[in-house]
Parts: sequence; structure tokens; C-alpha cells
Amino acid sequence: MAAPRLSAQSAHWEPPGGSLPVGQVSSLQLVFEDCSPEDTPAPPKVDGLRMDFQGQTSEVSLINGSFSRNVTLTYAILLSKSQEVLIPEFIVKTNKGPLHVPAAHFSASGATVGSTGVALGDAAQARMTALPESVWAGEVFDLKYSIDVAEGYYPSWGRGTFEWDPSPLVAEDWSQPEPFTDHGTPNRTGLSYHTRALAPNPGRIRLNPTSQLLNLSVGVTGFGFFQQRQYQQFAVPDSPVSIDVRPLPPAPAGFAGAVGDFRIASKVVPRSVRVGEPVTWTIELSGSGNWPEIRGLPSREAPREFQVIQPKPKRTQPQGKLFEGTLSEDVVLVPTAPGTFELPPLDFVYFDPGSGAYKTISAPGATVTAEPASPVSANPGQAPAAPGAPQITLSTPTTEAKPPEPPSAGLGDPVPGPATAPTPLRRRTVALGAAAPFALLLLFWGALALRRAAATDPLKPRREARTRLESLITALRAAPSSERPPLLLSWQRASAVLWEIELAAPPAAAIGDPAWSTLWSEAERFLYSADSALPADWVARAEEALRAKKLPPFRTARLFLPRNLFPALLLALAASTPCLSSDEPQAAYRSGDFANAEKAWQGQVSADPLDWTARHNLSLALAQQDRWGEAAAEASSAFVLAPDSPAAVRQLVVSCDKAGFVPEPLDTLLRQGPVESLARLHSPGAWQRIGIASASLLAAALALLLAAAYGMLRRAWAIPTSAALAGVALVVAVASYVGHGVYGIMADTRAVIVWRAGILRSIPTEADVAQKTTPLAAGSAAIADKAFLGWIRVAFPNGETGWILRKEAVFLWRPQEEPAAPSHRPPG
Repeated sequence: MAAPRLSAQSAHWEPPGGSLPVGQVSSLQLVFEDCSPEDTPAPPKVDGLRMDFQGQTSEVSLINGSFSRNVTLTYAILLSKSQEVLIPEFIVKTNKGPLHVPAAHFSASGATVGSTGVALGDAAQARMTALPESVWAGEVFDLKYSIDVAEGYYPSWGRGTFEWDPSPLVAEDWSQPEPFTDHGTPNRTGLSYHTRALAPNPGRIRLNPTSQLLNLSVGVTGFGFFQQRQYQQFAVPDSPVSIDVRPLPPAPAGFAGAVGDFRIASKVVPRSVRVGEPVTWTIELSGSGNWPEIRGLPSREAPREFQVIQPKPKRTQPQGKLFEGTLSEDVVLVPTAPGTFELPPLDFVYFDPGSGAYKTISAPGATVTAEPASPVSANPGQAPAAPGAPQITLSTPTTEAKPPEPPSAGLGDPVPGPATAPTPLRRRTVALGAAAPFALLLLFWGALALRRAAATDPLKPRREARTRLESLITALRAAPSSERPPLLLSWQRASAVLWEIELAAPPAAAIGDPAWSTLWSEAERFLYSADSALPADWVARAEEALRAKKLPPFRTARLFLPRNLFPALLLALAASTPCLSSDEPQAAYRSGDFANAEKAWQGQVSADPLDWTARHNLSLALAQQDRWGEAAAEASSAFVLAPDSPAAVRQLVVSCDKAGFVPEPLDTLLRQGPVESLARLHSPGAWQRIGIASASLLAAALALLLAAAYGMLRRAWAIPTSAALAGVALVVAVASYVGHGVYGIMADTRAVIVWRAGILRSIPTEADVAQKTTPLAAGSAAIADKAFLGWIRVAFPNGETGWILRKEAVFLWRPQEEPAAPSHRPPG
């Protein structure tokens, strides 16, 4: 009987070279002979060449007693520019070991449609048009993109999307495609798109090219009813387009970079108040222009007799419109002395591209009258806000001069704790019983102990060495003679570990097993003799010796050893024992050691993030170190956890005053009004529990009414009592709904406050890559719904999302180091 023929394994490209049409999608196959890849190979990336895996096929053959299996992987390739292409060689892991895929070289050629010889540029054309072609820096202009196809090609547009990088422009999203027909000669049909963009910097800008995939008909197969059109896929590029961006003329004083058409309005309410009552001064800027470049409104002047609370400006923009919007800013002024005061008008300077000149628009000022405070409304226990909010300058008072007033009180003293606030409830109810967490804890403890037992197994190095020997013997079987020396050296090192030989250069006699000693000697002769060869059966004998070398199996019972369970006990003791007593950080704070006080209170916040006293005291320690942004964020958390605490309210006002921002919607909660006063009575979690209690009370009232209807109770007192309870329940339910709703996103357990100005990124990296960035103001409140390494993704109420560094935000309800996991907002 003839022995079966051995076939060699190989991998190659089909075709191995040639030409690729620019802009035309074609196929390239990677063929594996007598083997198959373990995973889908990822060929090396080549600039200008796109490769997408399409699928694989297998072919099995038996010829003259020789069995072979060929696997073919098909890739759709697209060459986007005219250039030479070299796909480098690479290694693919197969079921027969690693294989080298040779390099493939291709030249570029012009794409033609089907067998007609018509160039792609004659069959389909794409154009980008800027209107006008010369603009001012920051001016919003129109962009039009169109693609058309000659008659007879019956284009299939797919989804109609195309690839385009707008940088260095700032552009809105493209409109939906609109079909059009050109009735010229020849007739052409196509799609058109519109958008708006601006160029922030002057200069000659060449727009990046576009690329749109479409299918063109290249013929018909079949006859009569069974005819079917055949299509080819192409990527149609556009022609280069450039625009001239002119620099703005020399700017007058007060110009902050706004370009477009704007309007401004001012409102002051009320204009007659008593000393200590708030006045809201609202400025609203609206219009169309370079809104991504507008950072805020100009600073305003306020008389010295006013204390100022300036919240974060509110920016409102229509969905998908980058260049239209409204920016409003509400400044709260609290008069400290009686008199009549003038609030001056506010000038806003912008550049008008239509006229090519700068324009100034003004928001009118107002006259505010402050009457002496009545004794009934005075509140001597309330601490005044810290003077001097950022971006507010003090002007000369309009009333007669008065002696200087004493400065307002400084920061308060630390509040003793702990005092844990109730956390907001999720939408879903608790699904596991009281025993489930302890069962999960025991399972987790057991998993950790088992993992530690495997890591502390004394035979672990020998087990790993045995695994390496199996891989080395497999590699030696397929390796040629020239590649065997490094593999044999690795085999000796792993064998020394397996046999627990600690000598740097052990002799063959150091191994107690004769078979291993012989293998060791033969390996050394091959490595260090000039004309020695490795015996033909060496690999087979090494494999047999390795199978004979047994190691005791790993015993799962090792997880019950004290050394494997002890780390969990230490963790439990550490969690139950605080690092510092509650008196120690306060002592450090009183002695002026604010850094250690901060560290201790930060530890308490990490251990119990719902302890509002720890949050409050941490804000004090940060404020003493002039870290007002972080102090304001921690004070905001303390206020949301305990809004009825005068100390929390006072610290929030003082720290936000110094930091220059008030997180939204806390600026609403700080105002005087019946709804705001109601909301400040309880935290969001407490309001939810009050709502649950009101539902229970309403159910009890209905049960009482049913009992009276069935004659179980006397109607004379049951019906009035039921009505009274139902009325109280409804009132409490409405109060709970309104009080909880005022907190907005602050009632979400994923809420964060950005404590310093930064950049909102579309990709979680600071590397210099092409990505969309948006300026992010300090004091922004958002929901952290995802985490990646040191980044969190934040979502804002207007639908905008992006990534920021975790250290730039403070979690209101969670520890700072805890990752932001997706969750549902609690019901309101």
C-alpha cells in the first residue's frame, strides 16, 4: 500500500499583485492551503487602502490518498488615491502552526465602469461648493455637496451617506439628501446635500475630499422576465475645493470674538425691594453667528451696596443648529443698604459680516430702589454671601457716601457628624431578598480565595514551565534546523524549572531521569558542536518524556487555608475600622493643617458618600486652600444631601460666590419662592420616601372607606376620616412630586458637577487626534453614564454627550473613585 503524500501548508494572496482601480471596489482573496486560520486575520493597514472582510469558503479534496483542506478568505478592497500599494508580509496563526503570508504589490489604475471602458469620472461626479468662496474668519457660510450619475447607469445610493472630515472648519450636520435631475446633455440624476460651516482662523483653506459609495449598473443578464441588472460598487471622490478666509479688521475695545447677527435684551425684576430681598438682573443674547466661539457675556457693573450671586450662563440652541442660539445670564443682587441705585447698560460688540464692520448693541440698565428692611422680615441668623463675585466690578455708589461696612463673616466651623442622607431610589424595585447580598458576598469571597490559592500554589512555576514545554515541542516539530537553537535554549530553561534545578548552567547529570538527561545532552551537542545534528526522533522522545512527567493536580480545597482566606478578613476589619476618628480631622482643621484635614474628610466621603457633614467639612478644607471650584462642587453635594441645613446653604453661597458659578438647577433652589422653599425642606431621596408614604396613606384611606361600605365600621366617622386622610395624602403626594422635581438631574445618583472649565471631547483621549471638542464651563451639571480608565462620559439635559477626565468632576452621590455605571434615573 502506498503511503499518503504529505502536502505542505502555505498562505498567499490571490492575485499576488497587479493593478487596483482607484475608486472602484474590487475583491482580494487570502488562500490557506492544507490549513485554516484560528481567527479572522487582520492584514496590516496601508495608507489609502481600505480592506473589509466579506466571508470565507472551504474546499476539501482527496487526491491519490492525500487529504487537503483549503480555506479562502475574501476581502473587499478600495484604493482611494492614485499610489503604489504594498501589503507587507505578516504572520497568521493556523491550526498547523504560524504561517507567513507573503507581501503583495499593486499599482494604481483608472477605474472604468463595467466593460464599456467609460472612466468613472465620466459616469459619476461629485462636487463640493462653498458659498461664498471668500468669507471672514468666524463668518457662517453655506456648503453644498452634490453627486450625479449619467443616464443609463441606474444608480443605487444605499443610505446616501458619504465620508468627509470637516476640519479645520466647524460644521453642522448635513441635511437629508434631496434627489435632483439635470436635463442637460446627457441627462444626469443625483443627490444634493446642504449644511453650514465657519472657519475660525484666517488663511487659504483647502477642504478635505469626500468619498461616497454607490452602485452603478454595468449590464443586464438573463432574458425577458428573468432579466436582472448587474452592479459594481464605486467610491466617487470630489474635486479639490478651496476657500479664502479673510482676517477681521482691527477690533475696537470690548470685542470678544462674536461674528454674526445678534440681539440683546435686559430685564430687572423687581425694581423696588427691601434691604436683604433679591433682585434678578437678566441679560439675554440671541441671534445667529459663531456660537461655538462665544464663551459668555461681558462683565457687568453693580453698585457696592449689592451682594452678588452669579450663576452659570444658560445656553440654549435648537437641535442640530450650531450657529443659532440664546445665551442668558441671571445675576442675583441683594441690597445691603437702602437707597436708589442705577444699574448701567451693557454693551456687546460683534462683527457683522454683511457690512464688514463692527457693531455695538446695548442692553438697557435700570433703576432699583431699596427700602429699609422691616423688623419682621429681618433674619439675623442668616449669614451674608461673600462679597466680590467674579466678572462683576464695583462702581461708585449713586447715593451719598457712607462709612465702610465691616467685611462679611468668613467660612464657618466644621459640622460634627456623621449624618447620612437617604439615597434616591431607582426606577426598579429591589429584586433580591436580604439573604441574596450575603450569599453573593460568600460566593465572591470564595472566588477571591480560590484565585489567591491558585496564585500561591507552590507548584505554579512548574505547571507554567510544563505548559511552555508543550508549546516549544510543537514549535520544534515544524521549525527548520536554522530556527531550532533559540527554541532548544528555551526548552532547557523550562526543563530546569520543571525539574527544580537552580543551577545557572546545569549539566545533564543534574536531571535524575535518564530520558531527560539524554535529551538534554543531545540538545547541548546540537547547540554547541560545529557539525552536530539533532536526532530525527528527538522531538517525539521529548514529547513522550513530557507526558511521563506528572505533577500533582491543583487542589481546590487550598482556598480554605487561612493564608488564602485571611486577606478577606483583613478587608472586613479595614472596612469596619475608620482611619481617623471624627475628632481628628476637626483638630487638624482647627490647627491649620488643612491638607491633612482634607485627606481625612475625603476618606470619610469615600467610605460614606451620603454623609453630608463629611462633604460640608471637605468643602471647608478645600476652601481654606483656595481651591474654590472643588469646594463649590462638594458644597453643592452637601446642599443636595441636606438642603434644610443652614450650614450647608451658607457654605454653598460662599463657595459658589468665590468660584464664580452656581450649578444648575441649584441657582433656582437658592431663590426665594414658595416652590423653592418647599423643595429645600428635604433632599430628593427623602421626598421620594415621603411620596411612597403618601401612597400608603392614600391606600389606608381607601381601605377605611371600603370597610365602612361593607358595614365593618361606622360610616359616621369612617367616611370623614377617610376623606381627611385622602386629602392629606394627595397634598403630600403633590408636595413630594413638586419638591423632588425642582432638583432636576441633581436627583440622579449618577449626577456630577464639573468644577473647572475644560474641554468636552468626543473620544476619551488627550492625544492630538481628529475629534470634536466643545468648551465646557465650570459648574456644569451632567449625568455620568459610562467610564473608561480615567475618563467618564457625561450627558447633559440638552442631549449633548462627551468625555471628560474623572478628576475634573465631583460625584454628588457616589465615591469619587467609583466608576460611573449605567443606571436609571429615580422616579419623580
